[in-house]
Amino acid sequence: MRVQPKAVISLVILVVYMAIVAAVWLINNVDYDTVGDTTSNIVKGIVVPVGIGAAFLAVAATWLGWWRPALIEGTKVGPRWAILLPVAMFVFVLLGVSGIDFGSDSAKVLPILALGTALVGFSEEFMTRGLMLVGFRGSMSEVWAWFLTAFLFGLLHGLNVFFGQSVGTTAFQMVFAFVLGSAFYLVRRITGLLVVGMVIHALWDFGAIGTDATSGTVPLASNLFIWIVVTLTVVLLVKVLRTAKDVPAPQPA
Repeated sequence: MRVQPKAVISLVILVVYMAIVAAVWLINNVDYDTVGDTTSNIVKGIVVPVGIGAAFLAVAATWLGWWRPALIEGTKVGPRWAILLPVAMFVFVLLGVSGIDFGSDSAKVLPILALGTALVGFSEEFMTRGLMLVGFRGSMSEVWAWFLTAFLFGLLHGLNVFFGQSVGTTAFQMVFAFVLGSAFYLVRRITGLLVVGMVIHALWDFGAIGTDATSGTVPLASNLFIWIVVTLTVVLLVKVLRTAKDVPAPQPA
C-alpha cells in the first residue's frame, strides 16, 4: 500500500464521487423517474456519470495502492449458516430480473441498461464497501466502520431528490439503502470477496429498473425474500459485530 488508510481519505473519495455524478447528471438533464425509459436516458443518466465516477475510483485506488484490501477481506466471519444471506439476496435479485418483460418493445433498452447497472454495482460497492471501508478501518473501530459506510451509502441515494425523485420516496430509499448497505457489508465479510456484492448489486438495479422500463411484473415471492434478507441482516449484524475482532487496516509497503 502506498498511503496509510485514514477516514478523511474515505470522505474525500465520497465527496468527489458524488460531485462527479451529480454534476454530469445535471448537465445531461435527465429526470430520475424516466431514466430507464430510453437508451438515451440510460446513457446520459447512468452510463456516463457513473462511468466517469468509476474511472475516478479506479485512479484513486491505483494511486493509494488500495485495490487488494478494497476487493478482498482478510478473514471470513460468521457461522456456517451465514451463507444464507448472500444466497437469499441472489434469489431475490433473480426474482427481480425474472419480472422483466423481455418480449416487450421496450426491452431494446436492456443491453445498455445491463452496462449501466454493472457500472453502478462496481462503483457503489467499490467505493463504500471497498475504499471507504479500508479508510475507516484505519481510523476507527469496526462497528463505526460498518455504521458509517452503511449510513453514507444511504446518504448517497439522497442525491436522487435533486434529479426529480420525490422527497418522500427519496427518504424511504435512504433508510432502505442503509439496511441494504449493512447487508452488503455482511456479504463482503461472510464471503471474503467484494465482487459478490458487486454482482448482487448490479442485478438488483437491473431487475428493478428493467421491470419498470418494460412494464413487467415482479413475482410475489420477492416480497418474502426481501424480508428474509432484512431479518438475516439484523441477526447476523448483531452476531458478527459482537464476536468479530476489529479488522486492522493494511499498512503501507
